[in-house]
Amino acid sequence: MERLIILPVLVGLIFTMAINGWYFVMGEEPVILKYLNVYNNNPLVSYPGYFRYLFGFSGILQLVAALTLTAGLIRRDILGNRPVSALKWGILFAMFSVLIFGFMARITSNHNGAANLYFYLVLLYLLLWYVEKNISLEGSGIFEKMRLLPVYISVFYTMGFPGWQKIMNTSEVMGKYVNMFSTTFLSRLPGGIPPFIYFLGFLEIAVPVLLLLSIVKKEFLSKKNPFLLNTALFITICTFVMLSFGLSILLNYPGSTNLILFALFTLGLYCYVKSTGNRKEEQGFL
Repeated sequence: MERLIILPVLVGLIFTMAINGWYFVMGEEPVILKYLNVYNNNPLVSYPGYFRYLFGFSGILQLVAALTLTAGLIRRDILGNRPVSALKWGILFAMFSVLIFGFMARITSNHNGAANLYFYLVLLYLLLWYVEKNISLEGSGIFEKMRLLPVYISVFYTMGFPGWQKIMNTSEVMGKYVNMFSTTFLSRLPGGIPPFIYFLGFLEIAVPVLLLLSIVKKEFLSKKNPFLLNTALFITICTFVMLSFGLSILLNYPGSTNLILFALFTLGLYCYVKSTGNRKEEQGFL
């Protein structure tokens, strides 16, 4: 049962990757807009030209993921231990396709869509963890070097884009935040709303900086102590909690709950990082 219980999940993933991948590659502008506007409260009527290439690439990755997962089932990877099974590669390809789609949702300010794709990615990591724990042996080589890259990329643009907006495009976003919190006690504190926005922007910008340093130190390798990566995840969780507090003050229950979900799913990413490789040299909660 430990091996068979994920069979329907894998079959469902194969079908969704194959169908959506086909539409991503072959779909015309109305189809692309339909995908871009999923969960979107303010539907787009156009999109940048380069999105066509990003959709195509994401679609190709989804088709490759479907084929790779199918090959894994045909080889009966689900029944036997292999160092690096086709199932693991298929899940990784699915992650990269979700990353690209999530990036497009993020930069078009489709916050609900970006959130759902972020959660989707973390759940794929849960699936990968289950495969690694119950089906596939721990292997070595290129897969182990690549499996944490979706963590880096997703957290990088999830935190980096809003941080850039708060710090570098202050004139465009500050007025919105000041007006949003004008009736709350935060506006009556010394300095008003801007210091809080700058502080959040600093935290959000610090995360991609730490992630870049982590890559330079090759913390994505299984025998490295991922201190910088874990610190970036810790700051990310704290930032989501502070943002949730802000929306709670405004009695925005859906928004504040969504941000708590962001924090919980980021904790899931930390748990996966913690589960990979040899972490004996780690000290403390990081």
